[in-house]
Amino acid sequence: MVQINLVSRIAGDKNSFFDLVFIAYKLKLDGYNGFRILFIGEIESPSIYQNIIRMAGLLDVGEHIDFTKKSIPLARLPENIKDGYFLNYSVGKFIGYSGIESIANGLKAIFVNGDKSLEDDVSDYINVCRNIPDLIEFIKILINDKVNADKQIISNNLEMSSDFKLTEPDTAFLLSMMKA
Repeated sequence: MVQINLVSRIAGDKNSFFDLVFIAYKLKLDGYNGFRILFIGEIESPSIYQNIIRMAGLLDVGEHIDFTKKSIPLARLPENIKDGYFLNYSVGKFIGYSGIESIANGLKAIFVNGDKSLEDDVSDYINVCRNIPDLIEFIKILINDKVNADKQIISNNLEMSSDFKLTEPDTAFLLSMMKA
């Protein structure tokens, strides 16, 4: 079973919830059933929550969608959730703080570019998807070959983490600039 986790409160200023219901629909339509999508976060907007539930029901994917209905700090997540994949939206090559936090906590982070104009400007890693259709194909890979995909994700996340850590010369330069 492949579990895709999205850490986000269910609120009006978020816009990725229906993407995940659509992803569940497309996977099921293509004959894939070995997956679950878990929304980890507080339900701040009951109407959005009800719309997600309604859409999942209409698309007959309700059994693949679940909610914690509360916020849970990453460090206190149960092991069965930590063993899943943590979806992060990126903007081109910019992965944002949630992606960095996922990687820093040793979670299997996957990324999907949220900016259509930057689909050709994403990092070249297996776990970085240009768009929703690429993410759907990547989830199929996870379902079919979890062991090998996990190895690549872990390796890619280690490489990615080095991209956002300061080198010793960069640290020295930054400190010298702060002293000036």
